[in-house]
Amino acid sequence: MQLKATIAVAVGVLSATACGYAIKTTTDYDRTVNFANYHTFVVMKGNSSGNPLLDQRATDDVRQALTSKGWAEVPDGQGGAAVVIHAATKIKHQYETFYDNWGGWGWRRWGGIGTQTTFVEDYKVGTVVVDIFDAKSKQAIWHGVATGALPGNATGNAKVTAQAIDKMFRTFPPADLAQ
Repeated sequence: MQLKATIAVAVGVLSATACGYAIKTTTDYDRTVNFANYHTFVVMKGNSSGNPLLDQRATDDVRQALTSKGWAEVPDGQGGAAVVIHAATKIKHQYETFYDNWGGWGWRRWGGIGTQTTFVEDYKVGTVVVDIFDAKSKQAIWHGVATGALPGNATGNAKVTAQAIDKMFRTFPPADLAQ
C-alpha cells in the first residue's frame, strides 16, 4: 500500500512539473505593418478570467514583455498601439489509474486478478489572448495566444503565467518585413 502512495506522489510531481511544458503559444501579425514605427502602447481592459489576481499578473507580464522590447507605456490617448489582454479559465479533469495484479504492481495493466485505484484531479487551465491594434486606425496588427497559461494553483500561477507571456513575446516584434 505504501508503494501505491509513493507512486501516486511521484506521478503527481511529474504531472505538475510537466505543466510548464504544456504551455502552447501561437502568434500572427499583419505582414504589411512596420513594427519599427511603434514605440508606445496603452493597455486596455479585455475579458476577465474571473480571478482579478490572475488578470493583473497577465497584464503586468505583458507590460514587462513590451517594455523589455523597447516599447513604453503611456497615458490613454497617447499610445501608438493599443494592447488588449483577454483571459479565460475552464476546469479540466485528469484521471490516473493504478492496478495491483497478482501481488505485484503495474501501470495501466489489464486483465488478471487484482485491484485498481483511480485518482481524479480537477485543475484549471487558462488561455491568455493578447491583441495589439494601431491606436489611430483601430486595425489589428498583432495577435498572440498562450494556452495552459493560467494554472489553477496559487503557488504556480505567477511563474507559469510569466513563462507563457515570455514565450508568446519571444519573437516580438516581427522582423521579417520586406522593406
